[in-house]
Amino acid sequence: MIYFDNASTSWPKPECVISAISEALRNASTLRRGTGEGAEVSENIVYDLREKAADFFGAPGAENVILTMNATHALNIVIKGMLSHGGRALISGFEHNAVTRPLYAVRENGVEICTVPSGLYENELFLEAFSDALRKKPDLVCLNCVSNAYGWILPFREAALLAGRAGIPVLLDASQAAGHLPVTFSPGVEFIATAGHKGLFGPGGTGLLLTGGNMTLSTLLEGGTGFNSREESMPKDPPERFEAGTINVPGVAGLSAGIDFVRQTGLGQIQAHEKKLLRRVHDGLSRLPRVKTYACRLPQRQSGLLSFTVEGEAPEAFAEKLSAKGVAVRAGLHCAPMAHDSAGNPEGSIRLSFSVFNTEAEVDEFLHIMSSLLAPEGEILPN
Repeated sequence: MIYFDNASTSWPKPECVISAISEALRNASTLRRGTGEGAEVSENIVYDLREKAADFFGAPGAENVILTMNATHALNIVIKGMLSHGGRALISGFEHNAVTRPLYAVRENGVEICTVPSGLYENELFLEAFSDALRKKPDLVCLNCVSNAYGWILPFREAALLAGRAGIPVLLDASQAAGHLPVTFSPGVEFIATAGHKGLFGPGGTGLLLTGGNMTLSTLLEGGTGFNSREESMPKDPPERFEAGTINVPGVAGLSAGIDFVRQTGLGQIQAHEKKLLRRVHDGLSRLPRVKTYACRLPQRQSGLLSFTVEGEAPEAFAEKLSAKGVAVRAGLHCAPMAHDSAGNPEGSIRLSFSVFNTEAEVDEFLHIMSSLLAPEGEILPN
């Protein structure tokens, strides 16, 4: 199988991740709820990840790393914690449903949602519109680092700086950026939410919320923490304030190993490899009939993800043809209808997304398959 769906979840996982999960299942018991060697192993695994993640994202300390079930969980903590009593949120036109649906859910509390008009290619126009929108004095800015639908790298650092100067906290959704390009607590950023199972190579069911430590949030979930059990409310301080219930220690171990893998491989090397594959597949697709690619005009603003459409073919139907040939992709709206509307492509797209494990040979085989699917019967188009 040719696996070009790493933006959904990275595959294969590094052997170190698989080994770490296996070791945790063998040796770790429950966290904060027992004694003995297994409990100590769990404590060490969790604290180790907190320290690694704090360093990786530039958070103030390990206590600013909150373990979540996924990026959606992390985003909900901030959105509902900041806007539970009303307010105004500012978003881009490229946000995932993990941002928009929580915001829609709190509209009944009087929350107003403002959207920056987002052209796919023009950073300067985006920042100009973003700066204008800040005059509405939003209480929170939610901003995608990389569009999961089109791979466009938003000017999130520049936007966060503008918001920070206006005293407005920024929540970055780094789900498609973490492990592919640097995302840190640059000026203006107050929260970073990310999935563990994508570019960080962790298992499914893991995520992170990192905080700058300057904001107080109401809780999203309440429950057991393993200490102060007679208290009627959750602890006041993070991370335990937001970690009700049993933590997925084997998942944490796998995510910790995934961060190690990314650091040892090097973000620069990962990014260079993915961009090389991106250029190769884009050049090949551009030579095929009926294919329209949605690449950013500025190559430095394109991540290792490319969407395309085929004239006369529904994205999902064409993806099924690719699947029958052994190619795994994602097709449709990618849980981001606003992004497709912003790109002028409301019907959706077919998405290719790479990881460090993909090869040029796989790209060439994919282009050969595309050629065979698009050519008149009995003919193979050159690629």
